[in-house]
Amino acid sequence: MYTTANAMSDNLAEDLGFTNDGVNTGILIYHIMFTVFTLPSNAISKAVGAHLWIPILMNSWAIVTWAHALIHDFKGFIIVRVAIAITEAGFIPACLSYMSLWYKTNELATRLAWFWGAQAFASAVSGLISFGVFRMRGIYGLEGWKWLFIIDGVATHIIGLIAFYYLPSSPEGTQGGLRGEDGWFTKRQIRIAVLRITRDDETKKEQDKPITGADVTQALLDSNLWTHLIITFIGMIPTYPIASYLPSMIRDAGFSTTMANLLTAPSHIIGLIASIFVARGSDKYGNVTLFALIGTVWAFLGFVLLEILPDNTGKWQLYGAALFTASSPSWHGMQVAWMSSNIVPIGKRTLALAAVIGAANINGVPGSQIYQIDDAPRYRNGNKINIYLQAVTIVLFLFQRTRYDVTNKWRSYTWNRMNDFEKKAYLDENEKKGNNRLDFRYRL
Repeated sequence: MYTTANAMSDNLAEDLGFTNDGVNTGILIYHIMFTVFTLPSNAISKAVGAHLWIPILMNSWAIVTWAHALIHDFKGFIIVRVAIAITEAGFIPACLSYMSLWYKTNELATRLAWFWGAQAFASAVSGLISFGVFRMRGIYGLEGWKWLFIIDGVATHIIGLIAFYYLPSSPEGTQGGLRGEDGWFTKRQIRIAVLRITRDDETKKEQDKPITGADVTQALLDSNLWTHLIITFIGMIPTYPIASYLPSMIRDAGFSTTMANLLTAPSHIIGLIASIFVARGSDKYGNVTLFALIGTVWAFLGFVLLEILPDNTGKWQLYGAALFTASSPSWHGMQVAWMSSNIVPIGKRTLALAAVIGAANINGVPGSQIYQIDDAPRYRNGNKINIYLQAVTIVLFLFQRTRYDVTNKWRSYTWNRMNDFEKKAYLDENEKKGNNRLDFRYRL
């Protein structure tokens, strides 16, 4: 997404014979295809192993990325966007499932912040690289943005090939490849690594268990899961227009194309640092909603600032407002970890992880249409929409937190009124109900 945003500022659309509205169409199609392929890709990941599927997807994505250098029109642009969506669809769900093999629930939010933070760092580097790469326009008859895609693709190939020989299947399977014949752990360390995960969440003992029809049914009927999906869908819509158009907004404020791309880098660095600090607070103190609201309120205030600044605002003041808005810390990793800890059994959780990533990308369909060319360069109508969406997200976070709290209190009251015989009988009869059982307590 960020490479495309940088490429847009280097006149990608004009070079291919269409406008930025055509780019919006490409983004829309990308998110539809991404969502469609998320669940089947995650099923493949579970079948072949995430440690193999992740490198396969990385190298496939790399091929499609450097293939941008071969396109010459709108049709070619759409084809590569579809291919990018297919190769990206299963990557994040596979990584989430893979990380759950290594980290406890109260460690996951910080790790996910680093995970998505790495993307932010890559985006910052992309902006810095763009500053120099766009000056390569004309070399071998290629536009500067094509060189950017070529470099991104080749770099990903290198990392993807290394990943084949570096990623272990699990804590028990670290021997071989670039990890060495003895692996990373002793037998005692392996036992500790496995026990600390299963004691934190006993459902992870069934990590290799296939998804069943009962898992699908429970996932479809779980209103808590749907609430998390709605939070993800609505709350992350505003990230797409600001991310996609940030270089163009900075350029239109009065900066050169190369300087505009250079000035996007601080937003990614600030967002990365802030996201990690907020996620660490969530892991340490719990109460995910409180920490998630930091990022939501931050973005809300940013869009309000972009909206109220007058048309004659200086370019540095406008840049400062755009920088503040784009730098809001991400709550996505915390919310995914929160949802994951409250969804059992493991098959249902696997579906939920794929669904939440799908929700985080299908919202790119409406998100790609918020900033329209006839609303440029200040996108005031689009900013109003983003303000409303952030306000709704705040309400939804508070609603879900209150709902979990009330449910826990009701379950404790009901459970404590049962005698030991009734409790045992209940557990025997409802063993497979997962987080719908009376003895299950939601993490707040």
